[in-house]
Amino acid sequence: MIQSKQFYRRSKASARFASRTGLSLLEVVLALAILAIAASLLAQITSQATDNALSAQTNGTAQMLCESKMAEVLAGAIPMQPQDWTQITETSRPGNWHYKIETVTAERPNMLGVKVSVSDDPTTTFRNPVRFFLVRWVIDPNLGLDQPQQSATSGSSGATSGSTSGTSGGTP
Repeated sequence: MIQSKQFYRRSKASARFASRTGLSLLEVVLALAILAIAASLLAQITSQATDNALSAQTNGTAQMLCESKMAEVLAGAIPMQPQDWTQITETSRPGNWHYKIETVTAERPNMLGVKVSVSDDPTTTFRNPVRFFLVRWVIDPNLGLDQPQQSATSGSSGATSGSTSGTSGGTP
């Protein structure tokens, strides 16, 4: 008798589990909804990451081009004079890059502010162009401090004398 009661309990419990062999339609629909939401969130995150990477690459390109143009201005390869937007042609970077040079007199005497700006499209009005600029404060080149001083030298016998003069910088 005891064995039949235990068997009855086991068979009743196993009958409950035996009748449930698959997933209900509600469980399947909920699982698919969760999967769809997760997939759409991952797609949005991937899209945003791609946009941010492209933006960072473009900003980095603008910064490198601006630093290059500022170095050219400071070295004298490009005159330190105001210049409107000019296309950068000697670059292997993708895009249509332009640069602009502005000068500002400083509160300090004999100082000049040089601002070099770089943009991928300076004339656009329908979108935000990429713009990067650098400002350097330099001694005013009109003072002629980059020219060697003229000096007279004389030998111990006084037989030779001469002067030296020259220029540095400028455009080729």
